[in-house]
Amino acid sequence: MAEYYFDMETSGFNFDTDEIWTIQWQRLNGFTGEPIGDLNILKRWESSEEEIIKTFLPNLRCKPFDFIFVGKNLLFDFCLLNQRMKNFSLGEIDLRCLYGRASLDIKPILVIMNNGSFIGYDKVLPKTIPLTNDKIPQLLVEKKYDEVIQYIKDEANDFTKVYQVFKREMPSLTKHLLT
Repeated sequence: MAEYYFDMETSGFNFDTDEIWTIQWQRLNGFTGEPIGDLNILKRWESSEEEIIKTFLPNLRCKPFDFIFVGKNLLFDFCLLNQRMKNFSLGEIDLRCLYGRASLDIKPILVIMNNGSFIGYDKVLPKTIPLTNDKIPQLLVEKKYDEVIQYIKDEANDFTKVYQVFKREMPSLTKHLLT
């Protein structure tokens, strides 16, 4: 099974009006969660939103275990990606396919770690830099692409560190369930 860290940077959080600026993914070791190879970043400012979506589409249409999405709040990414695909007449994501597709979203784990609260759950993830994703749309407007790329790299690194801890530590929780 091929696990891939997956994320996108967008112009905002509205499915109907906001756009995708980057799509990024990186292969992960299925046992340890460690990154394998380079972080792939498709950048709208180097081509177009439609082109980066077209480039990424084969990963959505492959067999379910050939590209296992691993991320935080994947439903948002899938919904926005689906809306933008429809906008460019590139088809749409079959939600039944997503249901049957293997994916790992750490959002529920973070909520539980945050005492069950959705408010501030993302602050459970340690951050390399203080920049938050709500600042990315402004950086994109200001064409500060180097800062956006650095944010993406830091975020991917922070995510994979936490994911490695989950992979290493969570299996031991089963002892509490099987007694």
